[in-house]
Amino acid sequence: MQLERGRMSRVDFYSALSEHYDEIFPLKGPQKTFLHDFLKQESLTSVLDIGCGTGTFALEISQTGVRVHGVDLSDEMVQISKEKAQEIGSAATFSLADMRDLSGINDKFDGVFCLGNTLAHVSGDIELKEVLTQFGEKGTHLLLQTVNYDRILAKLVKELPVIKTQHLIFYRYYTHRVDGLLDFAMKIEFPDTKQVVSGTNLLLPIKCASLKEALLEAGWEVSGQWGNFDKDAWTVDSPATIIAAKRIIG
Repeated sequence: MQLERGRMSRVDFYSALSEHYDEIFPLKGPQKTFLHDFLKQESLTSVLDIGCGTGTFALEISQTGVRVHGVDLSDEMVQISKEKAQEIGSAATFSLADMRDLSGINDKFDGVFCLGNTLAHVSGDIELKEVLTQFGEKGTHLLLQTVNYDRILAKLVKELPVIKTQHLIFYRYYTHRVDGLLDFAMKIEFPDTKQVVSGTNLLLPIKCASLKEALLEAGWEVSGQWGNFDKDAWTVDSPATIIAAKRIIG
């Protein structure tokens, strides 16, 4: 257990979170239905899951017979993913990789997924375009999900809903910086032991229009947009920004 400390690097931030990730973010019905529907609609037989976390989405879709490889920057999360795959007999594979450099992944895939707000960890608009271009080198269909930063910025949201489970309380805070970036702080409290895990991460709040523009510049054509995994239409007040895109050929 890591005790409370100051500012963490991105790797340390998610290493601290990995042990409790599945308890805080369990797979929900709408997510499951959305992913299965998307796989069927686009006839995907292989998926590269970037920022796979503890493998929740990758393991779920692998049960359909889809070939899945998940990558994450956190070694702890990759190890947890591998252990879970072994436990359930999944053929999904996992490895350590940064979305900024996918050169070590030689395989091609039908689909590239980048979910769970992973994309917001790019350093700026230039790197965003570079990352989206790399995604196009790995697959022809893309599914992205981030927090709806249009809402976060317009309403100057400073705190996301608190998540309480049987064993912990998870807090998330935003500090709006003058340079346009966000400091994202997390804190996990364990009431029984009085222990705390905390850290701060730097995020790029990617607005929907900016993301769609970057996709087009990187060779993608947007084919779908939703505000949550229930497939509700996206609005400025939606909790999430979910975008599907297809690589422009020619």
